[in-house]
Amino acid sequence: MRTFISSLVFASLFVAGLTADLPAAPSVEISRRVVGLFEPSRVEDLKEIVPTLPGVELVRVDYASTVAVWRLDPALVMTNYNAKKPPSEEQLVQRLDSLLGAASTRTFALKPLAGIPSEKTTLIQLRPHILDCRGCRYAVYNGIAKLEGVESATVGKDGAISARIDPAKTDQKTLDAALKKVRGLEHP
Repeated sequence: MRTFISSLVFASLFVAGLTADLPAAPSVEISRRVVGLFEPSRVEDLKEIVPTLPGVELVRVDYASTVAVWRLDPALVMTNYNAKKPPSEEQLVQRLDSLLGAASTRTFALKPLAGIPSEKTTLIQLRPHILDCRGCRYAVYNGIAKLEGVESATVGKDGAISARIDPAKTDQKTLDAALKKVRGLEHP
């Protein structure tokens, strides 16, 4: 028995020595827009979810631009990590999007960074009726934020929707049409 225990201790020390020589996977920083930040309290919701994601750190998040900077440990984020062939940034982004979506019941998602500078966007403000609950505000936000050409969107507790759009890709008529498709919403 003593020989068996000694063998186990030796094997453990040997394996520990081998893994100590392996280089750690370098962390990767990525920036992406976050779909789901429709009101300021959602920043706190995001911050609560991130610690549940292995190998993911939220470095900073800017509510106004909806941009978040993430630090990822590829060895912990990717299920089949191979140090000799590290994942591309796009693979890491896809994996982070998947983890974030699963942890938030799909209320958070990632989008590429804005296609145009904010000074070239147009601010559209809409005021649909009946936005007295958080779920209603999220439904309206979701109907707007995922449209092509919408750079960012927020929904105030007063029901006002603010959307920064790329005027070359969308317009107020498109946003109005999207609002009409939101179930149960009254929109003038």
